[in-house]
Amino acid sequence: MIAKFFVSFIFLFSVFIDASSISTSLLNSQLKKNYSFFERSLSESEMRIDTSSGKIFFTNEEILILVLSPFEENYRIFGDTIEIHDVFLDQTQVISIEKLDNFFLSLLIDGVDEDADNYSINVINDSIIQVIDNTRSNIISFSFLKNQLNLIRYKDSLGVEHGIELTPL
Repeated sequence: MIAKFFVSFIFLFSVFIDASSISTSLLNSQLKKNYSFFERSLSESEMRIDTSSGKIFFTNEEILILVLSPFEENYRIFGDTIEIHDVFLDQTQVISIEKLDNFFLSLLIDGVDEDADNYSINVINDSIIQVIDNTRSNIISFSFLKNQLNLIRYKDSLGVEHGIELTPL
């Protein structure tokens, strides 16, 4: 009787562990969801915190990022280009994604690949996945709450720290 109890307990415990563990496949599926976001950026050199908010929409063909405040801007990522539209000034600029060479943008577009040669992946305490490029100059942390992506943290090439809080739409 006791043996049956322990076998059942171990089975249920292992199912619970599997159900609550995060993985790159979970991260990739969460990265393709639609979100509203609130971003805080800390510039240590200027000692200030900037905020912005908006929405992110994913389709099979494109990613659309609508920044609603403080300035209304639209970013449309499709193919190998990114189109930036400043709504207030009614100006549009198209840039090759390859020219940007942005690690964070690459992960957003392509997802995370466990077999990638240019970065490594660390799962930390079953709630954070870190993606670290081989030069260790780019570290992006994806934080989960109840198996839902809720925060992305990274430092850009100018040394500005970004925290992006996500709420599913």
